[in-house]
Amino acid sequence: MRFRLIFSIVGFMIMLCGISMAVPMVVDFITGHREAGYRFAVAAGMSVAAGLLIRLLTGSDNQPLRTKEMFLTTTLVWMAYALFAAVPFFVSEYHISWTDSVFESMSGLTTTGATVLSGLDNMTPGILLWRSMTQWMGGIGIVIVAIMILPALHVGGMQFFNTESSAQSERDMPTVAKNMRAIMLYFLGLSVACAICLKAAGMDMFDAINHAMTAIATGGFSTHDASVGYFKSPAIEWVLTFFMAVGGMPLILGLYLFRRQWTPIRENIQIAFYLKFLVGTTVLLTAVRWVSDRFEPQELLQYVRQAAFNIVSVVTTTGYVSDNYQLWGSFSVAFFMFLLAVGACTGSTSGGIKMFRFAVLSRTVGVRLRSLIQPHGVFVPRYGSQVITDDILISVLVFFGLYLGTALISTLVLSFCGLDFVTSLSATLSSLSNVGPGLGHVVGPDQTFAALPAAVKWVLVLAMMMGRLEFVSVLVLFFPFLWRRNA
Repeated sequence: MRFRLIFSIVGFMIMLCGISMAVPMVVDFITGHREAGYRFAVAAGMSVAAGLLIRLLTGSDNQPLRTKEMFLTTTLVWMAYALFAAVPFFVSEYHISWTDSVFESMSGLTTTGATVLSGLDNMTPGILLWRSMTQWMGGIGIVIVAIMILPALHVGGMQFFNTESSAQSERDMPTVAKNMRAIMLYFLGLSVACAICLKAAGMDMFDAINHAMTAIATGGFSTHDASVGYFKSPAIEWVLTFFMAVGGMPLILGLYLFRRQWTPIRENIQIAFYLKFLVGTTVLLTAVRWVSDRFEPQELLQYVRQAAFNIVSVVTTTGYVSDNYQLWGSFSVAFFMFLLAVGACTGSTSGGIKMFRFAVLSRTVGVRLRSLIQPHGVFVPRYGSQVITDDILISVLVFFGLYLGTALISTLVLSFCGLDFVTSLSATLSSLSNVGPGLGHVVGPDQTFAALPAAVKWVLVLAMMMGRLEFVSVLVLFFPFLWRRNA
């Protein structure tokens, strides 16, 4: 391990974290909240100084990272950024504990959207903007990790996407820099378009900018305690439903759009699987609610809108809330418990298991069942034009195993800490999948995570990071062979 190189990168990211705090600092000064602005200045100064000190002590070597160094660097960067992003919360006038500050920053950076804060309607604009910025920056960060790093590390079957990474292929753009520039421009363009549409739908500009950042990043932080339900606007809900759904698609599509290559978009199996899933689950939940309401025709459009918004919010792991879906009946509670684990597309900002893994498993199971019926036939499972090799399938199965195993252990730990089963399980799934709201009377869609014990919050902080980094990137650090000289 070249620790000097690794910590040099970590120091640079801490400096970027501190520099980005200048934006909410300026906003607070402009809006007349001078004390809050000074507090941001202190937090920014601490972060920049710490990052600069690390850089000076380690140097600035630009050598490429080896595979095992990528694992450690990715994890350390995420941890360090979350710790320093927590400083503005900790030094703010709202007396937020260090545990709650780290929870809020990790939730933002991983685009989880679980919050411990209340009274958002009365907070200064700077702190609200910083919450949204952590999600927007985390969204950009995880796209880079998902598209450029994880495929090269063969994490969770994502070697399928090596052909879409400029580290492995130059078909889309000639260099890594051009690849990432195109993706970032696409991400920024979606954010601007979302803000404009939300403003046109009735939001004020500050709310529109914040919700645009957290919708495209599929994060879900809002500027109001009641989340999107605060606005009571069907138009706003439909706008957010559309942009959340787009945010759940692979942002590598930005490359194809810039190149005007429509065939890869039309033939993308994961996107088709994702859109069919959203439509199918929306129709199912709407039908169940409509039937239970004895086919009241005046309620149908409202049920469609509520089902579409909340399903897209949970599947894309955004976590906005327009209505307390726990009040829709026992079927809805069980239904949303399942949706907590699903996730949207790989290469997007969403968390969860991801659609491509379900697609890989469904095709492999289909081929296996067919071979049982026709034992002399030769059937090869495919994902589009690519053969699902044993290496791919094993990686996917390992991811499922790690997800379920981590969920089981975390649920047991939370239950040991005194939480009921529904709260323990839903809080675990919500954190691992980076969704945000859970289920139950403690962490439900109309509640915050503030009431949880400090020990539970630290467990969930770890769960959020592990889920965001696809488990393997974190867990492999605990194996001794990674640290051997010849590894």
